[in-house]
Amino acid sequence: MSVRARKSEIIKKEKRNLFIISSLSVFEEKGFNNARIKDITKKAGTSVGNFYNYFKSKEDVIEVIISGLTELMVNKFKRLFIYFQENRFPPISAVKNLFRGYAKMFKEKKESFLIFFEQMGGMDQKYRDKRNEILDNFTNEVEKLILRLIEFGARNQNPKITARIWTSTVLGVFIWWIRSDFEIEEEELIENLTEVLVKGTMSN
Repeated sequence: MSVRARKSEIIKKEKRNLFIISSLSVFEEKGFNNARIKDITKKAGTSVGNFYNYFKSKEDVIEVIISGLTELMVNKFKRLFIYFQENRFPPISAVKNLFRGYAKMFKEKKESFLIFFEQMGGMDQKYRDKRNEILDNFTNEVEKLILRLIEFGARNQNPKITARIWTSTVLGVFIWWIRSDFEIEEEELIENLTEVLVKGTMSN
């Protein structure tokens, strides 16, 4: 790729990211359903026509945002599987580090998570289905972990139910935490979350 082509790609990426950042700001301010493309382009300092060079609709923008969040969450979670390759349980410290990573991510991307959990339910069926698909994908990864834990000696349990409990608890706790403006200290949150989930999964 030539220098000119690389420069063009960088500019396109920067412009696309500008629309994403501007959309987040507008969604937070007006709510997703009340936001207009014109509001987003005004915030971005560009034209409506330019927006359509990058996205078909505001729904496309939020799908990109949420897909990115999900990928981050799943990739962090998958790091626990390396311990099974070493024929051992993930240590408590690894679980705590996972939750610390989630705490950092929820703090840095607070607006994105609140839009996902508090506004996507008000969208049409297509996007409610998308939200459910994203949650199911994450839960499926958790279920794989639970199955491996059972193989390694964790108590006998229904992995589908346990995975749903993990997903609902982790996401519910972190959403409450950011909505409450971090009322609880991060380490206290992590200690309690780890204690409840690990003991509930491992104890006989």
